[in-house]
Amino acid sequence: MTTEGVSTMRRLFLGLTAVVAFVFVTSAASAPTATVAVSIKRSAFSPASVTINANDVVTWKNTDTIDHQVVANGGSFASPILGAGKTYSHTFKSGGTFRYHDGLHPSIKGTVVVKGPPPQVTLVTSAAVVKYGTPVTLTGAVSNKKAGETVTLVQLPAGQTTKEVLATLQTTTNGVFSFSVTPQLNTTYQAQWKNLSESSVIVQVAPMIKLPFVSKSGYFHFYVTAGRSFAGKIAFLQRFTLAHQWVNIRQLPLGSKSGRIMSLKFVRASVPRGRWSVRIFFPATEAGDGYMDSASGTQPIVKH
Repeated sequence: MTTEGVSTMRRLFLGLTAVVAFVFVTSAASAPTATVAVSIKRSAFSPASVTINANDVVTWKNTDTIDHQVVANGGSFASPILGAGKTYSHTFKSGGTFRYHDGLHPSIKGTVVVKGPPPQVTLVTSAAVVKYGTPVTLTGAVSNKKAGETVTLVQLPAGQTTKEVLATLQTTTNGVFSFSVTPQLNTTYQAQWKNLSESSVIVQVAPMIKLPFVSKSGYFHFYVTAGRSFAGKIAFLQRFTLAHQWVNIRQLPLGSKSGRIMSLKFVRASVPRGRWSVRIFFPATEAGDGYMDSASGTQPIVKH
């Protein structure tokens, strides 16, 4: 073979090698993430523990006939209330062990183990779902475990597009920091460290509803309290059935102060004969963006 032929073959070989390398790198970079399915059953998550890689997705599906809610113990993720057949997905971007529970049935627990490097700064909340007016404590730590490190806490309330600086903190012994806050509506909180690492949690807020026992005059009086007025919105009187489900039995338009008065006679007329538990339910569809479904405590009703 001539020198020119050898040179031509060398160029062809190098070109082919470059193409193969490009295809390999492109394929590796664009490799799809995996999605793992978890079923929510009456008394368990199935499977109760899954192991995934960083950036994989876990999708929970409510295969039960009653409501459930997926809530991370540390508040790093929380689903809305999931009715029968509804799903919720979360992408796990960093390594670690994430324990979670059912917010409506706390005895139901699960674990997601994520392979990959741990985050450089962590952030957890004392509660992922709270009633309006309830304070939560945000705590975290930096990976070098040093005191005196500067951590910036920012917040992003629902409906806003710009993060707000909440506090600038100094870490204490073992690189730990802590801060208390009272969210006014669903809010994402984020810890930022050295402009290189960040960690987020979401705290979801439900309006506060108190249903005191019937007064001496024979009336129930309740308010739906949050960071905005709910005048004219519809709350619902609910009854707990023998099938262990809450059902709507009356619509209750709220007054100018987001409250309502109803007589014991009115409530008794709304239920069958027997002894029942009733409550006030206020759906997120009425509360608007930034709030979850909410319910009051229960009161007993007897109809002869």
